[in-house]
Amino acid sequence: MTEVAPGGGLNTFIPTFSPATGQIQIEFTRSVNKFPLTRYSQIVPVQAMAGYYLAIDEEETARVVQTQDQLWPLGEDRPTGINSDFDFKSFACARYQSSFHIPQETARQAQWDIVASHARIAAAKMMTHRGVRLASTITTIANYAADYSGGSYSASSGVGYYNNATKLINSDLADSGDQVQKLFRTAAEKIVQATNAAVSPSDICAVMNPTTARIIASTEGVRDYVKNYPAAFNFLQGDAQFATYGLPSQLFGLQVVVDDTVRVTNRKGSTKATSFFYGDASAPAIAFVSRPGGLVGNEGPSFSSLTIFAYEDMTVETLDDPWNRRVKGSVTDNSATVMTSPLSSLYVADILT
Repeated sequence: MTEVAPGGGLNTFIPTFSPATGQIQIEFTRSVNKFPLTRYSQIVPVQAMAGYYLAIDEEETARVVQTQDQLWPLGEDRPTGINSDFDFKSFACARYQSSFHIPQETARQAQWDIVASHARIAAAKMMTHRGVRLASTITTIANYAADYSGGSYSASSGVGYYNNATKLINSDLADSGDQVQKLFRTAAEKIVQATNAAVSPSDICAVMNPTTARIIASTEGVRDYVKNYPAAFNFLQGDAQFATYGLPSQLFGLQVVVDDTVRVTNRKGSTKATSFFYGDASAPAIAFVSRPGGLVGNEGPSFSSLTIFAYEDMTVETLDDPWNRRVKGSVTDNSATVMTSPLSSLYVADILT
């Protein structure tokens, strides 16, 4: 850091921030609306910090064992049928916040909006915090239905959580494109089947980090798919994700979301340590989740895999404290991240052989 001593000798020029640089700021603060989690999760505003949501038996809507089971012969009593099972599942919001305080003298004399800078940093930190909790929800085996969790991935496996995926991507990457296509299509097939086709492939997102995106984009089959796509030029023109990571926004019929959120895991002053969500270079992972509709969910049937029940959604507050001569600020997130639809979710913990 450069130290400037005003005066001294014959030097009477005191550098200032504005004329020297035109108020250029080197600030690595991400805008909250650019966090990818908004593309694969849904926010539902709630009026209480704890409550229930209704889960209805998914099997009964498509249960036809024998066509004669629904027959109602003339002159006979109406068949009684079977009542559908339903369950009230709980959620509980927790309050998190990132705060800051600035001396009034600093706030008044700073040649840039220092309060706004601190507020942006706090907001980005809380969005990263929400992303960490969402990633933990996706990668926790206990959140998946017991009947759909398993070991090695195969075409006969159900929807759920998988470890040590078998022959998805070979080390040489030469013939792995077909395996990636098989993974995408099988994931879509299993989710559609598990939800009785209530979730369509167009609602499914394949979520991965940049490391996984790089590995998949390097496979020969994926490159051929993109190269031979009939409308490739128009399809990929203006696609920032393809330009950056080599994967289009849609691949093999599914939406692709590259979550490039970075988490810093070291305390301030110690050696810098950063990571992405969803696996690493040694065990790249993919999450397949359903996210129909817009960012904010409505009352009624929902097939969204991941729901953020938000009692308080990123409230920004500032307070002038004359007694302590400080400006205080805070960004508060009072929410719960819940896997509300495990049957429309699939997590592959490792796509390497």
